[in-house]
Order: sequence, then C-alpha cells, then structure tokens
Amino acid sequence: MKEYGGVIRVGEISSRPLQRAGSAADAKAFIPMQENNIRFVHYPGCQQLIIWLTHPGREYGTMRLINAVNDNIIQEWPVPDLLSGSIQLLWDTLSVAPGQYRVEIDWHYGWQHLLYFEKLEEGLAIPSEPERNELPEKAEGRIQYKDGFGNSIVEEDLVLRAKVEKEIIGKCTRHLEYEGTFRAGTIIYIENDIRIEISHEMGGGNCMFIVDIPTKQQWELQTKTPLSARQDIIEFLAKRVLAEQAPQCHYVIKANSIAYYYQ
Repeated sequence: MKEYGGVIRVGEISSRPLQRAGSAADAKAFIPMQENNIRFVHYPGCQQLIIWLTHPGREYGTMRLINAVNDNIIQEWPVPDLLSGSIQLLWDTLSVAPGQYRVEIDWHYGWQHLLYFEKLEEGLAIPSEPERNELPEKAEGRIQYKDGFGNSIVEEDLVLRAKVEKEIIGKCTRHLEYEGTFRAGTIIYIENDIRIEISHEMGGGNCMFIVDIPTKQQWELQTKTPLSARQDIIEFLAKRVLAEQAPQCHYVIKANSIAYYYQ
C-alpha cells in the first residue's frame, strides 16, 4: 500500500437529510458535528483523522470517502469497523493521496454528516491562521486561571488533548515481542507503558499453535487494562501474529484463546 505523508486541512463540516422516505425513527433528534468533533494528528510515518460522533456508533451505517471534484466513491466502510470506543472513529489516512475529498457518514435515523478536507502534498504546511477559542496568553506563557479559593483550575481541553495524543502514539507504535520457542513461549504486547504477557503453545493435528488470552472476566485483573480495550488488543494481536509468525494459517478467536490452523 502506497503511503502519502502530507497533512490534512479540514474544511466545511455540515449535515443533510438522507434521500429516503420518512419514518417515525427519522423524527429522532439529530445532533450535527462541529469543529471540535474533528481532529487530525500526525507523526513521522503515522497519521490519523479522529472523528467524535454525536450519537452512539451503533446508530450509524456506512462511512464513505468521496473525491470532491468528480463525486467518485473511493472507499467505504461500516462505521463499527472504525470505532474505538462508543463514539470515536480512528481513521488511518496515510493511504489517502493528495486531493480534495468529502466524507459522508450515514446515521440510521435519516441524516448524514458531511466533512470536507484537503490532503496536501508531503512537505507542504497548512497556512497559519489566528487561533480561535484559546485562553489569553502572557509573554511568558498561558494564563493559569484560579477559582475563588486560589486553587488552579484544571484546563480540561489540554488534559483531553494530551490523553488523545498519547493514545494515538500508542496505536501507531504498538508492537509484539516474542520469548521462548515455537513449542512454548510468551508473546508480549507493548503499547506506551502497557505490557501484556500472553503464553502460547504448540497445537496438534491441523492446529499449528494456540495463544492463551484472558477471558472477559479475567481481563482487567490480568492485563491491568480496561475491558473496553480487550477486543481491539486481541484483534491486533491475532492479525500481527498471523502476519509475523503464521502467514500460512488462518486464526479463530475463542473466549480464552486464539487458535491458528493450517490453510
């Protein structure tokens, strides 16, 4: 897959009703997106467009990437395939070539989010614009506001921004390490300061080997990570092991294991 490292400039954000017959469900209140629902982050060799949906992800159908010049559909995905949590979409945009695009996200209840953006050529920078909605700054830095008792007020936007950036770096740099032998050993999942050790052993018959994974009931105690992260971590683990250790196999994810079978 060819990669394009240019940055993304987000443009107009709007919405429109879907062209279909009305129903009782269509009367459900629709919440449009705004600027703070979209964020583009990029690091060397890694970039993502983050979209915070205004309704639960299960209420959406398809997301489409469309060439804004000729209206050709370039790619489309079921929204749940891009979900990271209940409302956050994480979209790896390295494969998007320079050009002008429109994103359409269909809501089941008769509306559609629209997002326009431009992918620039690598090396080009987005023209600087005056920052909006920023706290006033002094020459020596940002003003620290205090409450009536003199206590510093936590700036939630900066806390959230730091958290999101850490998560993105983690997703872009996470990897696996291996210890032991093919007969029996350990696979280590590493993401930021997360380190999860999972054992594996050789299988029998058509099964090449089996990776043990904590069940839902065991997950938080054994991994020290939230249960909401389990599915994403397991799917990453299954796909990466397949690519790195067993390309001639296919895998089956079970309640407490991932089994790799010869094709």
